[in-house]
Amino acid sequence: MGKYSQLRKITQVFSGYGIVLTGQRKHDHFLFDLQMDKIFLNGLIYELEYALDKELEDHKIIGVDAPSQLIAILLD
Repeated sequence: MGKYSQLRKITQVFSGYGIVLTGQRKHDHFLFDLQMDKIFLNGLIYELEYALDKELEDHKIIGVDAPSQLIAILLD
């Protein structure tokens, strides 16, 4: 799967959660700026893994605080 199609799927999942990925909003903190509960953050990560048919390692996502960080890990 190409990077463009991966980005399109990522954008669709984020928009389903009401998260905007344009401008500085992509650097918003999940818990403080976006007011997400940890359970919804885990659901978001699960849906992204499912959409991309990819499993992320736990130690990589422990320190993820913003959508831009999560996207970088997913596209790596």
